[in-house]
Amino acid sequence: MASAKEASTAMDSHNAAAPGPLWPPSGVRLPAEELRPLMQIRPSRAWAAIASTWGLIGASLTLAIAYPHPLTWFVAFLIVGRCQHALAVLMHDAAHYRLFENRGWNDFVGHWLCARPIASHLVAYRTVHLRHHKYLLTEKDPDLSLSLPFPCGRASWWRKLLRDATGISALTMRGYLTVDRASGRVRLARGNLLRRWTWSTAIQRALVALGVGALFWWGYGWAFVALWWLPLMTVYQVILRVRGVLEHAAVPDRLDPLRNARTIVTRNPIAKFFLNPHHVAYHLEHHLYPAVPHYNLPRLHQALRATGRFATALVEDGYRPALRSVIGA
Repeated sequence: MASAKEASTAMDSHNAAAPGPLWPPSGVRLPAEELRPLMQIRPSRAWAAIASTWGLIGASLTLAIAYPHPLTWFVAFLIVGRCQHALAVLMHDAAHYRLFENRGWNDFVGHWLCARPIASHLVAYRTVHLRHHKYLLTEKDPDLSLSLPFPCGRASWWRKLLRDATGISALTMRGYLTVDRASGRVRLARGNLLRRWTWSTAIQRALVALGVGALFWWGYGWAFVALWWLPLMTVYQVILRVRGVLEHAAVPDRLDPLRNARTIVTRNPIAKFFLNPHHVAYHLEHHLYPAVPHYNLPRLHQALRATGRFATALVEDGYRPALRSVIGA
Protein backbone atom coordinates (compact mmCIF):
# COMPACT_ATOMS: atom_id res chain seq x y z
CA MET A 1 0.00 0.00 0.00
CA ALA A 2 1.25 3.50 -0.80
CA SER A 3 2.50 5.54 2.11
CA ALA A 4 1.06 8.94 2.97
CA LYS A 5 4.39 10.48 1.98
CA GLU A 6 4.24 8.88 -1.50
CA ALA A 7 0.69 10.10 -2.01
CA SER A 8 1.64 13.60 -0.87
CA THR A 9 4.63 13.66 -3.23
CA ALA A 10 2.46 12.61 -6.15
CA MET A 11 -0.11 15.27 -5.28
CA ASP A 12 2.61 17.96 -5.04
CA SER A 13 4.05 17.03 -8.44
CA HIS A 14 0.58 17.02 -9.97
CA ASN A 15 -0.33 20.44 -8.60
CA ALA A 16 3.02 21.96 -9.54
CA ALA A 17 2.51 20.89 -13.15
CA ALA A 18 -0.99 22.37 -13.32
CA PRO A 19 -2.28 24.15 -10.21
CA GLY A 20 -5.97 24.03 -9.57
CA PRO A 21 -8.72 21.60 -8.49
CA LEU A 22 -7.57 18.98 -10.95
CA TRP A 23 -6.90 15.76 -9.03
CA PRO A 24 -8.60 12.99 -11.04
CA PRO A 25 -11.86 11.44 -9.81
CA SER A 26 -11.48 8.44 -7.55
CA GLY A 27 -12.63 6.04 -10.26
CA VAL A 28 -9.47 6.57 -12.32
CA ARG A 29 -7.09 7.68 -9.59
CA LEU A 30 -3.93 5.59 -9.75
CA PRO A 31 -2.16 4.46 -6.58
CA ALA A 32 0.93 6.49 -5.68
CA GLU A 33 3.35 3.60 -6.20
CA GLU A 34 2.08 3.20 -9.77
CA LEU A 35 1.90 6.91 -10.48
CA ARG A 36 5.31 7.92 -9.17
CA PRO A 37 7.42 6.22 -11.93
CA LEU A 38 5.08 7.66 -14.56
CA MET A 39 5.76 11.17 -13.25
CA GLN A 40 9.51 10.67 -13.21
CA ILE A 41 11.38 13.14 -15.42
CA ARG A 42 14.15 11.61 -17.53
CA PRO A 43 16.49 14.26 -18.99
CA SER A 44 17.85 11.79 -21.54
CA ARG A 45 14.35 11.31 -22.97
CA ALA A 46 13.82 15.06 -23.14
CA TRP A 47 17.13 15.58 -24.94
CA ALA A 48 16.34 12.71 -27.31
CA ALA A 49 13.01 14.33 -28.22
CA ILE A 50 14.62 17.73 -28.78
CA ALA A 51 17.54 16.26 -30.75
CA SER A 52 15.32 14.08 -32.95
CA THR A 53 13.07 17.04 -33.78
CA TRP A 54 15.93 19.38 -34.63
CA GLY A 55 17.75 16.56 -36.41
CA LEU A 56 14.78 16.03 -38.72
CA ILE A 57 14.60 19.78 -39.33
CA GLY A 58 18.30 19.86 -40.18
CA ALA A 59 18.03 16.87 -42.51
CA SER A 60 15.04 18.38 -44.33
CA LEU A 61 16.74 21.75 -44.81
CA THR A 62 19.98 20.10 -45.93
CA LEU A 63 18.10 18.03 -48.50
CA ALA A 64 16.32 21.08 -49.92
CA ILE A 65 19.46 23.24 -50.03
CA ALA A 66 21.82 20.56 -51.34
CA TYR A 67 19.38 19.26 -53.97
CA PRO A 68 17.19 22.24 -54.97
CA HIS A 69 14.09 20.92 -56.70
CA PRO A 70 10.35 21.62 -56.28
CA LEU A 71 9.88 18.14 -54.81
CA THR A 72 12.64 18.47 -52.19
CA TRP A 73 11.38 21.94 -51.30
CA PHE A 74 7.82 20.66 -50.92
CA VAL A 75 8.91 17.75 -48.73
CA ALA A 76 11.06 20.04 -46.57
CA PHE A 77 8.21 22.57 -46.37
CA LEU A 78 5.82 19.97 -44.97
CA ILE A 79 8.31 18.30 -42.64
CA VAL A 80 9.57 21.58 -41.19
CA GLY A 81 5.97 22.66 -40.47
CA ARG A 82 5.36 19.34 -38.79
CA CYS A 83 8.54 19.69 -36.71
CA GLN A 84 7.56 23.21 -35.68
CA HIS A 85 4.43 21.63 -34.24
CA ALA A 86 6.64 19.05 -32.50
CA LEU A 87 8.62 21.92 -30.94
CA ALA A 88 5.32 23.39 -29.72
CA VAL A 89 4.54 20.07 -28.04
CA LEU A 90 7.92 20.13 -26.26
CA MET A 91 7.30 23.75 -25.26
CA HIS A 92 4.06 22.46 -23.76
CA ASP A 93 6.01 19.94 -21.69
CA ALA A 94 8.33 22.73 -20.54
CA ALA A 95 5.30 24.83 -19.57
CA HIS A 96 4.35 22.03 -17.17
CA TYR A 97 7.97 21.80 -15.91
CA ARG A 98 8.24 18.33 -17.45
CA LEU A 99 11.44 18.64 -19.50
CA PHE A 100 13.95 18.91 -16.65
CA GLU A 101 13.81 18.85 -12.85
CA ASN A 102 15.82 22.08 -12.61
CA ARG A 103 13.26 24.76 -13.40
CA GLY A 104 15.80 27.30 -14.58
CA TRP A 105 17.27 24.82 -17.05
CA ASN A 106 13.77 23.62 -18.00
CA ASP A 107 12.76 27.17 -18.86
CA PHE A 108 15.98 28.07 -20.66
CA VAL A 109 15.88 25.02 -22.94
CA GLY A 110 12.10 25.17 -23.35
CA HIS A 111 12.22 28.84 -24.29
CA TRP A 112 15.23 29.00 -26.60
CA LEU A 113 15.13 25.57 -28.26
CA CYS A 114 11.35 25.08 -28.40
CA ALA A 115 9.35 28.30 -27.98
CA ARG A 116 11.46 31.07 -29.51
CA PRO A 117 12.12 29.27 -32.83
CA ILE A 118 8.35 29.15 -33.44
CA ALA A 119 7.88 32.80 -32.44
CA SER A 120 6.39 31.91 -29.07
CA HIS A 121 7.28 32.76 -25.47
CA LEU A 122 7.42 30.02 -22.84
CA VAL A 123 6.40 32.06 -19.78
CA ALA A 124 3.53 33.78 -21.58
CA TYR A 125 2.34 30.45 -22.95
CA ARG A 126 2.56 28.85 -19.51
CA THR A 127 0.45 31.60 -17.96
CA VAL A 128 -2.32 31.09 -20.49
CA HIS A 129 -2.08 27.30 -20.68
CA LEU A 130 -2.28 26.64 -16.95
CA ARG A 131 -5.44 28.75 -16.86
CA HIS A 132 -6.81 26.45 -19.57
CA HIS A 133 -6.21 23.48 -17.26
CA LYS A 134 -7.66 25.22 -14.23
CA TYR A 135 -10.81 26.53 -15.94
CA LEU A 136 -11.29 23.88 -18.62
CA LEU A 137 -14.26 24.62 -20.92
CA THR A 138 -15.63 27.37 -18.68
CA GLU A 139 -15.94 31.06 -19.50
CA LYS A 140 -12.52 31.61 -17.89
CA ASP A 141 -10.82 29.09 -20.19
CA PRO A 142 -8.57 31.12 -22.54
CA ASP A 143 -8.84 28.36 -25.16
CA LEU A 144 -12.63 28.23 -25.11
CA SER A 145 -12.89 30.01 -28.47
CA LEU A 146 -11.27 26.98 -30.13
CA SER A 147 -14.15 24.76 -29.02
CA LEU A 148 -17.19 27.05 -29.11
CA PRO A 149 -17.82 27.07 -32.90
CA PHE A 150 -18.13 23.27 -32.99
CA PRO A 151 -19.70 21.16 -34.24
CA CYS A 152 -19.64 23.18 -37.45
CA GLY A 153 -20.51 22.58 -41.09
CA ARG A 154 -17.99 21.42 -43.65
CA ALA A 155 -17.96 24.78 -45.43
CA SER A 156 -17.11 26.56 -42.19
CA TRP A 157 -14.38 24.02 -41.43
CA TRP A 158 -12.75 24.42 -44.82
CA ARG A 159 -12.87 28.22 -44.52
CA LYS A 160 -10.98 27.94 -41.23
CA LEU A 161 -8.37 25.67 -42.79
CA LEU A 162 -8.04 28.02 -45.78
CA ARG A 163 -7.27 30.93 -43.45
CA ASP A 164 -4.69 28.73 -41.73
CA ALA A 165 -3.09 27.53 -44.97
CA THR A 166 -2.79 31.05 -46.40
CA GLY A 167 -1.21 32.59 -43.30
CA ILE A 168 -4.21 34.74 -42.38
CA SER A 169 -4.71 32.95 -39.05
CA ALA A 170 -1.06 33.40 -38.08
CA LEU A 171 -1.07 37.11 -38.89
CA THR A 172 -4.38 37.55 -37.05
CA MET A 173 -3.09 35.71 -33.99
CA ARG A 174 -0.01 37.94 -33.90
CA GLY A 175 -2.12 41.10 -34.14
CA TYR A 176 -1.31 42.18 -37.70
CA LEU A 177 -4.73 41.39 -39.16
CA THR A 178 -8.31 41.32 -37.94
CA VAL A 179 -11.12 39.16 -39.31
CA ASP A 180 -14.71 40.39 -39.23
CA ARG A 181 -16.63 37.32 -38.04
CA ALA A 182 -19.89 38.50 -39.57
CA SER A 183 -18.61 39.22 -43.08
CA GLY A 184 -15.38 37.21 -43.12
CA ARG A 185 -13.45 40.26 -44.42
CA VAL A 186 -9.79 40.60 -43.48
CA ARG A 187 -8.32 44.00 -42.55
CA LEU A 188 -5.04 45.37 -41.27
CA ALA A 189 -5.12 45.72 -37.50
CA ARG A 190 -5.26 49.21 -36.08
CA GLY A 191 -3.11 50.47 -33.23
CA ASN A 192 0.60 50.48 -32.49
CA LEU A 193 1.99 46.95 -32.26
CA LEU A 194 5.07 48.32 -30.49
CA ARG A 195 2.96 49.02 -27.41
CA ARG A 196 3.07 45.30 -26.61
CA TRP A 197 6.86 45.28 -26.45
CA THR A 198 8.86 45.19 -23.23
CA TRP A 199 12.61 45.46 -22.75
CA SER A 200 12.80 41.68 -22.33
CA THR A 201 10.94 40.93 -25.56
CA ALA A 202 12.84 43.68 -27.38
CA ILE A 203 16.19 42.14 -26.42
CA GLN A 204 15.04 38.65 -27.36
CA ARG A 205 13.70 39.83 -30.70
CA ALA A 206 16.94 41.68 -31.34
CA LEU A 207 18.87 38.43 -30.79
CA VAL A 208 16.55 36.60 -33.16
CA ALA A 209 16.94 39.40 -35.71
CA LEU A 210 20.74 39.10 -35.47
CA GLY A 211 20.49 35.38 -36.15
CA VAL A 212 18.22 35.92 -39.14
CA GLY A 213 20.50 38.70 -40.37
CA ALA A 214 23.45 36.32 -40.21
CA LEU A 215 21.56 33.84 -42.40
CA PHE A 216 20.99 36.54 -45.01
CA TRP A 217 24.66 37.56 -44.77
CA TRP A 218 25.73 33.96 -45.46
CA GLY A 219 23.33 33.72 -48.39
CA TYR A 220 20.68 31.53 -46.76
CA GLY A 221 18.06 34.18 -46.12
CA TRP A 222 15.87 32.69 -48.81
CA ALA A 223 15.93 29.36 -46.96
CA PHE A 224 14.77 31.03 -43.75
CA VAL A 225 11.85 32.71 -45.51
CA ALA A 226 10.81 29.79 -47.73
CA LEU A 227 11.59 26.87 -45.45
CA TRP A 228 11.04 28.24 -41.95
CA TRP A 229 8.90 31.36 -41.87
CA LEU A 230 6.38 30.24 -44.50
CA PRO A 231 5.84 26.77 -42.97
CA LEU A 232 5.36 28.47 -39.61
CA MET A 233 2.69 30.72 -41.12
CA THR A 234 0.90 27.92 -42.98
CA VAL A 235 1.59 24.21 -42.38
CA TYR A 236 2.11 24.66 -38.65
CA GLN A 237 -1.15 26.60 -38.37
CA VAL A 238 -3.16 23.90 -40.16
CA ILE A 239 -1.75 21.15 -37.93
CA LEU A 240 -2.30 23.28 -34.84
CA ARG A 241 -5.92 23.89 -35.85
CA VAL A 242 -6.72 20.22 -36.40
CA ARG A 243 -5.01 19.08 -33.23
CA GLY A 244 -6.36 21.95 -31.10
CA VAL A 245 -9.95 21.52 -32.24
CA LEU A 246 -9.99 17.76 -31.75
CA GLU A 247 -8.76 18.04 -28.17
CA HIS A 248 -11.94 19.60 -26.72
CA ALA A 249 -14.45 20.53 -29.44
CA ALA A 250 -17.89 18.90 -29.43
CA VAL A 251 -17.17 16.78 -26.37
CA PRO A 252 -20.12 14.88 -24.84
CA ASP A 253 -19.91 16.37 -21.33
CA ARG A 254 -17.94 19.47 -20.33
CA LEU A 255 -18.15 18.59 -16.64
CA ASP A 256 -17.10 14.94 -16.87
CA PRO A 257 -13.28 14.66 -16.65
CA LEU A 258 -13.46 11.46 -18.71
CA ARG A 259 -15.57 13.08 -21.45
CA ASN A 260 -14.37 16.69 -21.72
CA ALA A 261 -11.07 15.94 -23.47
CA ARG A 262 -10.39 13.64 -26.40
CA THR A 263 -7.64 11.07 -26.84
CA ILE A 264 -7.03 9.77 -30.36
CA VAL A 265 -5.36 6.42 -30.92
CA THR A 266 -4.32 5.79 -34.52
CA ARG A 267 -2.26 3.23 -36.40
CA ASN A 268 -2.04 5.42 -39.50
CA PRO A 269 1.68 6.30 -39.76
CA ILE A 270 1.10 9.53 -41.71
CA ALA A 271 -1.52 10.82 -39.26
CA LYS A 272 0.68 9.81 -36.35
CA PHE A 273 3.71 11.56 -37.85
CA PHE A 274 1.99 14.87 -38.56
CA LEU A 275 -0.62 15.10 -35.80
CA ASN A 276 0.79 13.10 -32.90
CA PRO A 277 4.45 14.02 -32.32
CA HIS A 278 5.69 13.19 -28.84
CA HIS A 279 2.39 11.44 -27.96
CA VAL A 280 0.41 14.70 -27.85
CA ALA A 281 -2.81 12.91 -28.89
CA TYR A 282 -3.09 11.33 -25.42
CA HIS A 283 -4.84 14.50 -24.36
CA LEU A 284 -7.41 13.11 -21.96
CA GLU A 285 -4.64 11.39 -19.99
CA HIS A 286 -2.68 14.63 -19.95
CA HIS A 287 -5.58 16.53 -18.40
CA LEU A 288 -6.06 13.86 -15.76
CA TYR A 289 -2.34 13.79 -14.91
CA PRO A 290 -0.51 16.87 -16.28
CA ALA A 291 2.60 15.96 -14.25
CA VAL A 292 3.29 12.95 -16.50
CA PRO A 293 5.90 13.81 -19.19
CA HIS A 294 5.05 13.09 -22.81
CA TYR A 295 7.13 9.91 -23.14
CA ASN A 296 5.15 8.21 -20.35
CA LEU A 297 1.69 9.05 -21.69
CA PRO A 298 1.26 5.71 -23.55
CA ARG A 299 2.05 3.85 -20.30
CA LEU A 300 -0.37 6.11 -18.43
CA HIS A 301 -3.04 5.31 -21.02
CA GLN A 302 -2.59 1.58 -20.44
CA ALA A 303 -2.58 2.01 -16.66
CA LEU A 304 -5.85 3.95 -16.78
CA ARG A 305 -7.44 1.35 -19.04
CA ALA A 306 -6.47 -1.32 -16.53
CA THR A 307 -8.56 0.40 -13.85
CA GLY A 308 -11.70 -0.89 -15.59
CA ARG A 309 -13.38 2.51 -15.26
CA PHE A 310 -11.91 3.98 -18.43
CA ALA A 311 -14.47 2.33 -20.73
CA THR A 312 -16.62 5.48 -20.89
CA ALA A 313 -13.64 7.77 -21.58
CA LEU A 314 -13.59 9.80 -24.79
CA VAL A 315 -11.03 7.77 -26.73
CA GLU A 316 -11.41 7.86 -30.52
CA ASP A 317 -10.07 5.10 -32.76
CA GLY A 318 -8.44 7.23 -35.47
CA TYR A 319 -8.78 10.78 -36.77
CA ARG A 320 -11.69 10.20 -39.15
CA PRO A 321 -14.25 9.38 -36.45
CA ALA A 322 -12.87 12.22 -34.36
CA LEU A 323 -13.32 14.68 -37.23
CA ARG A 324 -16.84 13.38 -37.86
CA SER A 325 -17.64 14.28 -34.27
CA VAL A 326 -16.78 17.96 -34.79
CA ILE A 327 -17.73 18.51 -38.44
CA GLY A 328 -21.31 18.17 -39.63
CA ALA A 329 -22.79 18.33 -43.09
